[in-house]
Amino acid sequence: MSAPTPRQTDPTGATPPKEPFSYVSQQRGLLTLKIREPALMFVFFLAFTVVGVIFFSMVKKGADQGAEGAMGVAYLILAIFGGLGVIGMAIAAVRWRWKREYVRVMGRSPWA
Repeated sequence: MSAPTPRQTDPTGATPPKEPFSYVSQQRGLLTLKIREPALMFVFFLAFTVVGVIFFSMVKKGADQGAEGAMGVAYLILAIFGGLGVIGMAIAAVRWRWKREYVRVMGRSPWA
């Protein structure tokens, strides 16, 4: 097994803080989502959650009009969109704190 590579240090000797959820900013295939900026990531997942709530309300309206089984589908839609949205916003918040600390320690953006 190979030894882990040490984190790169700045010429001044400062060691950057470890990036949380580093797979978010890795280079990958063509059809993968890559949003490096935490603020943009937060807005994206907030919109994802809002879309889930809108879909939930649309399906719930159909359930109120007598569509059988619609409430189960409505809760499933809310769980999927809302759950992914909340998890994404939590990851964005952690990465935002990390980016602020990185800029404070290193004096530049991590992606500069």
